[in-house]
Amino acid sequence: MEEISLSNGVRVIVKDKTAVLTADLYMIHLEFTTVVDLDDTDVELRSFIRGGRATLTRELKKPAVHERDLDAVRGAMKESFLSTNLPYMERPHFAERFKAKLLKDFLEEEEKKKRSHG
Repeated sequence: MEEISLSNGVRVIVKDKTAVLTADLYMIHLEFTTVVDLDDTDVELRSFIRGGRATLTRELKKPAVHERDLDAVRGAMKESFLSTNLPYMERPHFAERFKAKLLKDFLEEEEKKKRSHG
């Protein structure tokens, strides 16, 4: 596991869950979790989230990678994700926008449940 801390307080946790498929073939499985701590103003969001931190996990998978290519392919996948996403995540207002988007998604999901059971 690797944790990357950004200057705006956002953390990115990278987990490698790569597994053997056969003797020399692997399933590359990388998990990237964005973590933003909640603060006192996040009252409504806290009703949906336990533990005081908002998270979003993205997974990248690539099946049937030969053992000889494993490190290169895994490294390229990780580098591609981070080089694309870190500049966006490092923006000063990313944490607020991230929390606002999560709250919007939770509220929409709650509304859907009410309509389907109502």
